[in-house]
Amino acid sequence: MKIQKFGGSSLSTPATIRQVGNIVLDAHRREPVVAVVSAFQGVTNQLIEAARIAERADVKYRRALNDIARRHRAAVSQLVGTGQNRTRVHVDALLAELASTLEGVHLLRHCPLRALDMTASFGERLSAVIVAGYLNRRHPAAFVDARDFVVTDDQFTHANVNFKKTNPRGRRLFKRVTRAHGNGVVPVVTGFIGATEDGQTTTIGRNGSDYSAAIVGAALGASVIEIWTDVDGVLSADPRVVPSAFVLPQMTYEEAMELSYFGAKVLHSATIAPAVAKRIPILIKNTFKPDAPGTLISTAADDDGRMAKGITSVGDLSLLTLRGPGMVGVPGVAERLFRALAARRVSVVLISQASSEHTICFGVRTADADRAVAAINEDFRFEVHEQLMRVDRKEDQAILAVVGEGMKGRPGVAGKVFDSLGRQNINISAIAQGASERNISCVIDAPQQGRALNAIHQAFFETRTKLALAFVGVGNVGSAVLRQLHQQREYLLSRGFDVTVVGLANSTRYLADANGVNLASWKELLRESSHRMEPTTLAKRIAAMELTNGALVDCTVGPAVVDAYPAFIDANLHIITPNKWANALPWNRYTALMALLERRKKHFLFEANVGAGLPIVSTLRDLIASGDEIVRIDGILSGTLSYLFNTFEGETAFSTLVAEAHRNGFTEPDPREDLSGNDVARKLLILARMIGLKMDLKDVEVDSLVPAPLTRGAYSDRFLTAYAAYDKQMAKRFAAAAARGNVLRYVGTLENGRARAGLKEFPRNHPVASAKGSDNVIAFTTKRYSRTPLVVQGPGAGADVTAMGVFSDILKLLHYLPR
Repeated sequence: MKIQKFGGSSLSTPATIRQVGNIVLDAHRREPVVAVVSAFQGVTNQLIEAARIAERADVKYRRALNDIARRHRAAVSQLVGTGQNRTRVHVDALLAELASTLEGVHLLRHCPLRALDMTASFGERLSAVIVAGYLNRRHPAAFVDARDFVVTDDQFTHANVNFKKTNPRGRRLFKRVTRAHGNGVVPVVTGFIGATEDGQTTTIGRNGSDYSAAIVGAALGASVIEIWTDVDGVLSADPRVVPSAFVLPQMTYEEAMELSYFGAKVLHSATIAPAVAKRIPILIKNTFKPDAPGTLISTAADDDGRMAKGITSVGDLSLLTLRGPGMVGVPGVAERLFRALAARRVSVVLISQASSEHTICFGVRTADADRAVAAINEDFRFEVHEQLMRVDRKEDQAILAVVGEGMKGRPGVAGKVFDSLGRQNINISAIAQGASERNISCVIDAPQQGRALNAIHQAFFETRTKLALAFVGVGNVGSAVLRQLHQQREYLLSRGFDVTVVGLANSTRYLADANGVNLASWKELLRESSHRMEPTTLAKRIAAMELTNGALVDCTVGPAVVDAYPAFIDANLHIITPNKWANALPWNRYTALMALLERRKKHFLFEANVGAGLPIVSTLRDLIASGDEIVRIDGILSGTLSYLFNTFEGETAFSTLVAEAHRNGFTEPDPREDLSGNDVARKLLILARMIGLKMDLKDVEVDSLVPAPLTRGAYSDRFLTAYAAYDKQMAKRFAAAAARGNVLRYVGTLENGRARAGLKEFPRNHPVASAKGSDNVIAFTTKRYSRTPLVVQGPGAGADVTAMGVFSDILKLLHYLPR
């Protein structure tokens, strides 16, 4: 025999009820079936709300009653027929009884829990009558009221089942149903409800229809209990919080009990108990995808090699801690504490005690916290008065649980959990692990639940490393990086990396999509966006996504976005940027930013700050990390100035070359930024700070190629005209160098704690003289590379090569992230 339970989502409309009928009758062709049904979707809430309205002596309860009546009568008309029939008569009688119950509450202006249970019971009773009536049109079916055999105590709204009396009554009742209607009959049983021995209606807790199915299955010795709902099975996590959650094909009773206790929504937490006692498998199925395999819960463990089976969380908790010297070495403190809590009907969700015996902390529902504190202060009033003990309270907490049979005897499971949370800067308030090693639970701040669940799910279940990027600055470099990401997506996926762009911004507007922006049409999407760009606003939008692995890619120039870096770091983002501004901040701001990055455990990657796509920053990092000592760094650090002096041969005026370079986009919009040597100075400052020097931009000695009279005011084309007046000076310097067999190159030098940038002469056989086009040439003289410097040379300017430097940082970050 098979038990099939259908929840409210499976009974939301006449169409879904027809689907339920198909599932039941299809199963009945192979073996006997008992159907257990919930109320129609949303009806239980409507009934309870109607009772509360009636309790306030408000006649508006009648409107709710009419809505309920209209919905059920419409279902009868569509499923059973419009004429007079037994189903319609039964439904009308139940609705009349419901009206009488609510009228009584209205007159008395009081709704005790007993009356509330009676009111709530009509949802399942009406549903079961209608489903049985519909099935009867296609196959013999019979309505069964669970109150006729499920015996409970009088703990109304959360009644406890008396199985010693329920099981034999159930067997006798179903035998009578079979005798009355024939062996092929399909009983349709009301879920959620039972009755005391003297016949008072009770309910067994919200979502208790699952429990009802297990009760019926245990009483009848079913071969399997099927729970039909609106999901494909038990998932590895809540898909509303963890989009990558997947269906678990199989799990043990113990795993299911742990997950359901800590908030997994597919099963009622008490459902498992009757099934475990009888070793009856439970199969979770999707009413709307009946061919999906679902999740089988049984004694058999699924040896799929995974350490964990699922993760879940439960919020709305308070963490209470009893602490003080009066606890140390005193027997019976824990017994007194939990006896006091039990006496006030406070349920303890989690317990953790320090081995020092100085503290006992435990989690309770927030609604129970006041009673718990009062109970402790009352039962420990002497110790509290003498300041030997006190109780601390931490609100807005959540318990996160990692569950799985594969965790037993496996070293490193706890480390993996805590490392995942630590990388997200999520603080753990308390930890608990049972001796079974099947569950590791920890208490965290409730607002961090989503990020914590995603981080742990990625660590335990996902084969690809995910990285979400927020792009600011989509000019030449930014567009090139986006193009490279789009082109290389399949390659990255094949290497186990899933990179998406969740935010895009230019100087005026932004767009954000947690599911990823389509990189094939990002320009159109950004152009159509109505969101006005402001860096901190974008940071807040990205923060709301609760990304576990995210990075800001700042391809802008200047300080505007850099000033918002703290907001992006607080949004849990790493920073990748070719923008030199952050590394050239005044010392105090620079060190504060570095301290924030370190405190929040975020990477700051800036390969393209020096040398565009050349591995200059990474080479210097490797030299330092390997223990080498930097003696001197010098070279051509500006692609623009490299191009100008590689091209300048004394025949064409220098100002003409500058104008051509500006026209071709080889310079900054204001070419004075290149000619002044400030760009080289910033790069020297970056390298200086990397080797540990305390230095500011003002400490870099700079030989500017912009005459003082031309430095003032905003840039305009008149600058190039005025600059021509100085061509003779540059031609004279060139001729003097050529006469000595030398060339002119604008270089930066870092040596003995001193940084300087300027125009110098070099022999034609010097490595610096060999630069071509916009090449950068950087020579590292170190303790190991003392005779022959380590030279890095290549294109030091251009959107594509700079984008390559940014892309290489994205790849580095992907490899830094946990896999």
